[in-house]
Amino acid sequence: MSRSSQFARVRILPAAILLAALLPLPHPAAADGAIAVGVPASVVQNGYAYGRTTNSENTRIASEHALSNCKSAKDATQIARDLCLVVMTFKNKCVALALDPKAGTPGAGWAIANTQDDAETQAMAQCVATAGPDRRGFCRISDSACDGQ
Repeated sequence: MSRSSQFARVRILPAAILLAALLPLPHPAAADGAIAVGVPASVVQNGYAYGRTTNSENTRIASEHALSNCKSAKDATQIARDLCLVVMTFKNKCVALALDPKAGTPGAGWAIANTQDDAETQAMAQCVATAGPDRRGFCRISDSACDGQ
């Protein structure tokens, strides 16, 4: 074997070891996300709870984190937190939450879409649709993020 062949093999081996070590790590482009919500019968009276996560290692972990975030939502009532369920999972998408910030109002919406603008537009449309005629103009995006980016 020539000296240059031995040198090439010595250089390739560390690169192969490094590549093999990095493969098991979660890559943002392969990340998962989830949304969990708790919606009582009377949102006006009891509010609602919301939790989301992005860039998780897999769907199971994303769902667990979103559910945990929902059940520990600091501004939510215990009634709403107790009702938290994972309602959507996603991969390489964007998520947005829109709401009417005034307590005791029903305006809220969440959405998943290919772009952050689309997710925010859809979440706002849901908020406006549920806010009632006197509160539609108060809906605002309160949370927005993209998975895998």
